[in-house]
Amino acid sequence: MPDIFVPGVKSRFDTDKMISGLMELERVPRNRVEKEIETLKTQKENWQTLGRRITELRESARTLYSFQNPFSERTAFSTDESVLGAEVTRESLDQNHTFTVKQLAAGDKFVSNPLQSDYKVPAGTYTFSTGKNDVSFKFNGGSIQEFTDTLNRRGESKISAQLIAVKPNTKSFIIESLDTGAENRLTFSDAAEKFAINTGILASQSAGPKLVNIPAVAAGSQIENLSLTAVQKTTAGSGLTVPAMASTTIALKDGVAPTETMLLRFETSVSANEEAVAADKAYAEKLSVYNAGKAAWEAAKLEAPDSEAADGVESASEGAGAEGVSAVPPAGEPDGMEAGLAEGGGAGDAEQMKPAVNEAFPPMEPPPPNVQNMNILTLNFSDGTSAALNPVKDSNSWNMQSYQLDKIAEGRTAVSITINNINTHRDFSIKDIQLFDPVGEVKTEPRSPISTAQDAIIVMDGIEIERPTNKIDDLVAGMTINVRSVSDSPVLIDVQTDKESVKDAVITLVGGYNRLMVELNVLTRNDESIIRELTYMNSEEQNELRKRLGGFAGDSSLLRFRTNLQEIMTSPYNSSSGETLFLGDFGINTDVRRSGGYDPSKMRGYLEIDEKLLDESINSNIGNLRQIFGLDTDGDKIIDSGIGRAIDSAVRPYVELGGVIAARTGSIDSKIAASERRIETIDKQLEKKEASLRSQYGQMESAYDRMEKLSNSLDQFGKQGGK
Repeated sequence: MPDIFVPGVKSRFDTDKMISGLMELERVPRNRVEKEIETLKTQKENWQTLGRRITELRESARTLYSFQNPFSERTAFSTDESVLGAEVTRESLDQNHTFTVKQLAAGDKFVSNPLQSDYKVPAGTYTFSTGKNDVSFKFNGGSIQEFTDTLNRRGESKISAQLIAVKPNTKSFIIESLDTGAENRLTFSDAAEKFAINTGILASQSAGPKLVNIPAVAAGSQIENLSLTAVQKTTAGSGLTVPAMASTTIALKDGVAPTETMLLRFETSVSANEEAVAADKAYAEKLSVYNAGKAAWEAAKLEAPDSEAADGVESASEGAGAEGVSAVPPAGEPDGMEAGLAEGGGAGDAEQMKPAVNEAFPPMEPPPPNVQNMNILTLNFSDGTSAALNPVKDSNSWNMQSYQLDKIAEGRTAVSITINNINTHRDFSIKDIQLFDPVGEVKTEPRSPISTAQDAIIVMDGIEIERPTNKIDDLVAGMTINVRSVSDSPVLIDVQTDKESVKDAVITLVGGYNRLMVELNVLTRNDESIIRELTYMNSEEQNELRKRLGGFAGDSSLLRFRTNLQEIMTSPYNSSSGETLFLGDFGINTDVRRSGGYDPSKMRGYLEIDEKLLDESINSNIGNLRQIFGLDTDGDKIIDSGIGRAIDSAVRPYVELGGVIAARTGSIDSKIAASERRIETIDKQLEKKEASLRSQYGQMESAYDRMEKLSNSLDQFGKQGGK
């Protein structure tokens, strides 16, 4: 059956196929431009991949000589991490210390009595304190679970709480201070205190009388510019003895603000001053001898001539003794000689004898008066005023003295007690000085504490140290000590250079260098053997390299760059001591295994690592290893020599802003953009061409249709005429 052609639906002459064939020829220039774009994109990817490899090498090289180099990294080793460990920074020095952990820092952790699950906490303001931090909130009342949740929300990382099911339908409330250290005691106030007592967290008890003991002042101390060398402890009790004519002041630490019931009490005693008694006895004896000698001299003077009188005086003086003239008669009393003259002779004779008597026995100064005053104690206050205490009892036995402090102080703060012993023949003693509140106070204590607030106590190199936390960062510069458990066995912390970081950095540099050399060898050569030599790569990685093989073949700049890198890795470098260093000395070379025979892969510039030799170098010669990668040769604090510095200088022109890589990729981008604009132009031309062809072929088919219709009409007309 012949095909049925419907104009506009199916072409009689298969014009679509003819137009398509013609358009394929017209698209040849466009396809050529598309291939150019694909080639340009491949080149751009190759440059970008090369740029990444160069950047990786640069970063690994800079790591080895910058101020963040691994040679300054420190690591700490502990002989027992379960007891004590350490974290160190670059600021730490190579050192070691021995530690013993006596006590861990802990915070208060209290538990309540078992509570029913439906236990209700009343409404109120609940305040919990840890040291200087307060956690306070209003609770509207509710279950113990709701109270626990509220406390945890408001705890502000200072306090936490939890409920532990100890029995079915029975729970214990546990509250814990998250701040460790003896200063951070967990305390309860407002409604929290009553809650703690009601639940059995705290137990209340009377603390008994409040005593504030005042220690004795040590002998020989200097107070108020008065030397207390004569002040000594008494033999009975912890007291002081203040000798005659001495004084001292006993300070009340931080001052005392008296309460209505507070008492000041102590015991006192007064005893004879032995030195003063001995002086009185000696004075009486000397006075008796003095008077006897003076009377004998006068009698001899009246009864004998001058020469005999002189002998009498000499004899009397011998009888009286030389000490007689040193006695001092009491003031206002007539001497014995004058009394004798008054009885034995007339008044005129006595008056005539006075000059001779005074010349032979000159008058002596009277002794100081005998002072006896028991108003010895004064209470001093912070405002500079003072109040005298009642006189003490003049007794050699101990006597209790008690004063109601509030009546004496009258609202003032007592700061000290002055002892002013103005007596000439009395020593004053005082002991057991106390500020005493007979009423006492009621205090609360944890009933069953799980742990109590305490400081960590460690011994470092024989020195005992206390800290409020188990994380101690202020002992050694750059070191943080982590205390984990108590142990009597010493733990050694050894701080040294982080050798693993050094080794990793060196291996990273070698790896980055080899990857870059592979990239340069593949891009600049069209030799399939370059890829086959890379036996450590899998087939997928090798296929990716084949796509880039010879991509920049003949690029002289990349060939020079490759050669420059090889020279950097094999050149000699000087150490600070003038020693010549090669990278091969540290186990890094192009053929460290010294394999026999010719191996073309060894000529590609790849580096190998003798790990054993590298480890030995890091352990014993890390200083030179550091200097071969970077050294300041002129002392200006800037690294100007070494492999790391040389690599950085060599690759910088390629990867810096506006460098070779950026310029090459930028140029390719421009070419791609131009080609894409050209394709847009060609596409427009192709659209016009295809439209023109379709129009022409459409007209042809229309004309053919008209002719066919005319032919059919003629045939019909002829058939009709033949009839």
